[in-house]
Amino acid sequence: MKDSYRSQFRLPWSLYHQLNESATKNQRSLNAELVARLESTYPQLSVRGDTDLDELRETVTTMSLAELMTPDEITMFAERMLALVARKRTTKTTP
Repeated sequence: MKDSYRSQFRLPWSLYHQLNESATKNQRSLNAELVARLESTYPQLSVRGDTDLDELRETVTTMSLAELMTPDEITMFAERMLALVARKRTTKTTP
């Protein structure tokens, strides 16, 4: 594959095990899981000036959350949202 960079990285064992569990859960290889997670961190979608925004909006609205994020990413997103709600509740002052 000419468009791929082959490398070796060192990971802490705990991170490797988590990544491996996620790959199994998402039914993909460890490499595919790592690539999917990195791609979600560095999104490739860029909107050009000539992009039809209505078409883009319609495409995105017809996609399911599962098509946009892995189960682990959905869980992480939900946990962050719950943490934000909890933080707002604790910082909210009553008159």
